[in-house]
Amino acid sequence: MSSDYENNAYIAALPAPLSRPEWVRFLTRLPERDEAERKLSHGERYLCALRVLRFFRAGARQADFARGFDAVLREGYRGRDDSTRAHEARMHAVASAREAGGLLEPGAPVVIRHASSSALLGVPGMGKTATLDGVLARYPQMKRHADGQVQIVWFKLECPAMGSIRQTCRDFFKGVDALLGQETYQKLYAGKHVSDDDLMDGMVAVANIHSLGCLVIDEIQHLGKAGDEQHVLMTFLTTLVNKIGVPVLFVGTMSAYDRFSKTGRMGRRSIGPAAGIWNHYPESDAQWQRFVTELWEYQWTAQYTPPTPAMLKALHDRSQGIVDIVTKLWFAVQVAAMDDSEASGGEIEEIITEEMINEVADRHLAPMEGLLAAVRSGDPALIRRFDDVAPRNEAFWNSLKDVDGPVLNGSISTDADQAARRTGPAYVGQCASVVRENLEWQGFDEARAAEVMRRTSEAVGAPDASNLPVYFARMADIISELKTEGAVSKTARSRPPTKAEVEATFIDGDLRREGGDGIAAAA
Repeated sequence: MSSDYENNAYIAALPAPLSRPEWVRFLTRLPERDEAERKLSHGERYLCALRVLRFFRAGARQADFARGFDAVLREGYRGRDDSTRAHEARMHAVASAREAGGLLEPGAPVVIRHASSSALLGVPGMGKTATLDGVLARYPQMKRHADGQVQIVWFKLECPAMGSIRQTCRDFFKGVDALLGQETYQKLYAGKHVSDDDLMDGMVAVANIHSLGCLVIDEIQHLGKAGDEQHVLMTFLTTLVNKIGVPVLFVGTMSAYDRFSKTGRMGRRSIGPAAGIWNHYPESDAQWQRFVTELWEYQWTAQYTPPTPAMLKALHDRSQGIVDIVTKLWFAVQVAAMDDSEASGGEIEEIITEEMINEVADRHLAPMEGLLAAVRSGDPALIRRFDDVAPRNEAFWNSLKDVDGPVLNGSISTDADQAARRTGPAYVGQCASVVRENLEWQGFDEARAAEVMRRTSEAVGAPDASNLPVYFARMADIISELKTEGAVSKTARSRPPTKAEVEATFIDGDLRREGGDGIAAAA
């Protein structure tokens, strides 16, 4: 142990530091697999394929972040004497500042400041949160010392959706109480009628009482969405660093980049040992190539398909080097191969091709097309518009619930209730379902979504695997046109499609046609 960190009980509570290769090994999570599993049933192999979603191959950027976080913890504790007398003196100083009403004001620090802050920002889906959780798992979150002091090594807090100061503080008290098995701090500091300043004062006091090693704030892109609270909250977080020596780590998407780069105070806060910008992986990146070639081996089709350069290129083209997306795409490709084979009675072999990768991407990645198009453009301003990949993930999983595969689509009739709801030129087939999910995610109700899809389909045709990128681009233009026209309400009622428009979407033999046994009067 470095002499800088000797004789400090706070630092002694931490595990030994790791080298970069050791961090890579620690963070990597490879699910189990066995070649014999190819002989299992379709249903069993589907469950096996789900393991690929747990695949996590760490590399240089993850190791650099982990090593930086370790340094942030140790440096933060270096400025805090662990003796009982020194700890009591810090608590007294904070209490005095609170009583005088100057805790949040600039002034002399309570500790010799060695703490620093960092910001880890990146494209959604690049594994920031997974890496962070893996790193935090190596450190004990809480340590009880012989003198009765309870040290909290790290505490992770998710920034509320609207970036509210009050909710941020209340979440902190609730989380610390849960960690300690009590409700003390919620009752003491988070009463119904306390002011924002009182809440922030209380949070500083609790962080000081428990010698908090690092406060991690995830989803930092939400910061400042509640009006001018961004400046107030950042001033408060700066107090943690400057006055009581608690490092702060910000984690979020690229949409938070501007508020760090344009604001001097926040810009200085974002530079530290654990700082990083995680863009998508270029196809030529060595870490990407290792990731995708190893991911390929997690394959549970009945016959193993070796990778070709064209297939690996397709995986990158359709995911743009975003690890969360390529992992989900690879899972969906395997499921498509299994389902088509099963639906054909085994006549279709479970062979993966470049064409299949592209077809599955067209079918299931449409909810993510906006993000992918922004990354593909290389325009930082477009990329920063995307806060979170989670809603797009939900749309992806919903797309997998619909009828899949050309063979299966030909053998299963549409449920009458679904047919009744899909009453317009665009409401046909898997691709239309994906488009509708995307509009619902954007907040459009059924009628308004139908209007947008009707106009789009009139312009470029009904959505299918061959025209989805064009369809989404035209749909975005139409939404903009509607806003320009003043029809901005996402719940406004549009005219229902005519009977002719409905029947124009039916294939030959559709039971919903006039004279059939279905719902010819769907319109």
